[in-house]
Amino acid sequence: MTRQQFLKICASAAVAPAAPPDSASNTQETTLKNRAGLAWAPVRATAGWAFGELTLNRSAVDNPVRRGMLLLHNLMTGEERWLAATEVRQLDPRSARTSGSAQIDGATFRFEMKVLLAEDLPAAAIELRWSVNRDLTGWEVCFAYCDTGLCEWRATLYPFAGDSTEVRRDRLSYAGVPAALMFRDDHSLSLLFGIDPGSDYLNPHNWTGSTGFHFRDLTLAPQFRACSGHIAAGVEYTLPLQLFLSGSPDATAAITELVRAWVRFNHYAVQPLYVRSPDEALAIYLEGRRNTPMWQPGMGYQIEDAWKVIYTAEIPISAYFDYLVWEQTGEKMWRERAYQSADFLLKAQHVDAGDPHFGVIDTNYELDTRRFTSLDHTPIVGYRVDMNAYAARYLLMLWRRVREKEGNDQREWRQAAVRMADWLVKQQNPDGGLPQYVDYRTGRKSISVVSGRALLSMPVIYSITGDERYRRLGEDLERFVRERGEARHWFTGQHPDLWPKDYESDSVWCAVEYWLDKFERTKDETALSNAQADAWLAFLMLCPKQLSWVGNPTQTCHAEQEHYLQYSNYCYNNRKIESLFRLGKLTGERLFADLGERVMQSGFWAQQTVGPYKGAQYERMADPWLGVSDDVNSKGELYFSELALDASLQLLEMGKARALGSSPHEFTSP
Repeated sequence: MTRQQFLKICASAAVAPAAPPDSASNTQETTLKNRAGLAWAPVRATAGWAFGELTLNRSAVDNPVRRGMLLLHNLMTGEERWLAATEVRQLDPRSARTSGSAQIDGATFRFEMKVLLAEDLPAAAIELRWSVNRDLTGWEVCFAYCDTGLCEWRATLYPFAGDSTEVRRDRLSYAGVPAALMFRDDHSLSLLFGIDPGSDYLNPHNWTGSTGFHFRDLTLAPQFRACSGHIAAGVEYTLPLQLFLSGSPDATAAITELVRAWVRFNHYAVQPLYVRSPDEALAIYLEGRRNTPMWQPGMGYQIEDAWKVIYTAEIPISAYFDYLVWEQTGEKMWRERAYQSADFLLKAQHVDAGDPHFGVIDTNYELDTRRFTSLDHTPIVGYRVDMNAYAARYLLMLWRRVREKEGNDQREWRQAAVRMADWLVKQQNPDGGLPQYVDYRTGRKSISVVSGRALLSMPVIYSITGDERYRRLGEDLERFVRERGEARHWFTGQHPDLWPKDYESDSVWCAVEYWLDKFERTKDETALSNAQADAWLAFLMLCPKQLSWVGNPTQTCHAEQEHYLQYSNYCYNNRKIESLFRLGKLTGERLFADLGERVMQSGFWAQQTVGPYKGAQYERMADPWLGVSDDVNSKGELYFSELALDASLQLLEMGKARALGSSPHEFTSP
């Protein structure tokens, strides 16, 4: 007997049989169908009608719901009461309305449910309404579109769950698109199960703020739960839910189908935001960068106002930026800073050939203690692998550019970058991926993560050095991101201060950029399809609209991470803005370009325009659920490197802005 046969037998034994036809209040059977192969049929239960079965192309999503239309769950006792509908009325071939009532602890609980199938999409809207004639305490309202037993499922709910067999969120917050991505473990079916984004969902100032989501594989069907123990008399509760399905066996194709359907069904559009032109934004950053107290002569730029360190792994990209500014302005100060900071980076490297970590760089230089360390904001003790790849990439790019523009071979920069890359190759795990960190006390490596910076860096490092080891590592990282990231909708590793298993969004944008680069190198259409799929996955992590209770802009914001919940809109060591504009150009989909414009302008909105930190960028746009502050419109700390630097470099590289100054420098050897 196979596992699937065993599960089906268990499921059929656990589900009560349907009642005979004469026990239901309706005699006419109801089945809704649409042109995309989606169908819904309620079933007759003992006390009336149950939700029944959803099918796609005649294949059941999972076991039908036979016990009722919805469920009341008592938070204090654990009691469950299924409520059946006394009436099912088909309105047209694609819609129906059901209704019913029950006595619960002396209160009359009335409900209605409307089911509407999209005309030509595998999508459905399920609107729940309920009310009570007196306050009902201790109960929550639950809805599931299926029962369990036929298939093994995984859930992705950003940022709390990725490729997870269980989710328990009593109060949802910081979801981007308010939907869970569910997929069978064998990828035979995928779906989005979410709240209508047009509603005032998850508002902490009304009852929707108590909406939760629960799921446990083979035990508890995916379900939204509302009211959290208090259903008030006189309130007409409405919970509009949506389902989108894909039968594609390929994970990347499935995510593209699902999100495109979500966009179309909800008539999603980017709300225009204009703060200033790219030229004005870059001028603000450059003026601030020129005069900032964050510049430490002979060393580099302090990362932010609250953390007194120079993040040494970001020195190469910072120096590369300054060098590009010198090219456009001819102002020697920028070139001098580029040289000084690149030279300072060399001091962070382990150059003792007897050191087991020969070649690695420590990622922090503490300005107070005047020492190099690899300590971050967490108890994680170890060398940051992905950050070393990032440093090697941009140091080699700087070395190449200086040699091409000036004929000046800064050989020690190249040697330092190669030492980093060599150390990197040695850290590869048996699964082909790279660890997030290597414990510098024991040499123990963490589990592999997506390592988006290294994924992008290996082709660059190989193109500059010609060393086949880097090409092979790059191919292994591509395979890892396909099998462990994209196939499981699970991305990790961009934040060096997070635990390796933490789900985060920024590494997804590295994958988008990687596939776009590969497409432009090879013209392989699969690479472009992968770039789109990863961008659609990242789209699910973006807030789809302006939240009603927040004054600051929220559309396209994302939750940076689970352990520091805030709504941000920055690029973090990735080229998110450039990738969105490039996607729009290569695919012809205007939405990508609109998203790029919105994200870019949101960065301008977060710019500090006056004072000693002029040009820096605030870490967040808002704090909607007061995750890190006591003000929903708080903006947090100012970053002079990372966020502001990443965005400004993209403006230069895209040609959307030019550095103001004298005419471009005529290059001569110094």
